[in-house]
Amino acid sequence: MDRMASIRVKDDGSAPIVAKGREPPFKQGEYYVFEVTDDEAKYWNKLPLGRKDEVWRQSRKEARDVRLLVEAFVYKPRHVK
Repeated sequence: MDRMASIRVKDDGSAPIVAKGREPPFKQGEYYVFEVTDDEAKYWNKLPLGRKDEVWRQSRKEARDVRLLVEAFVYKPRHVK
């Protein structure tokens, strides 16, 4: 089983969207902290700040938990037939 880590997303003044069955994030200063797997945290931490903001905005636009978007990038299939 993957170890748990966390990602931090800057609070933009709106409440974060939480997928059903997921732990809600907690507030730490001006950030929301989401629990994710180690692989997802590594991916998130390598992203440039602008891309992180883009993913956060996409989460809002699609009304999806940001963790679901990150998972899609981390665990996407290498080849699509």
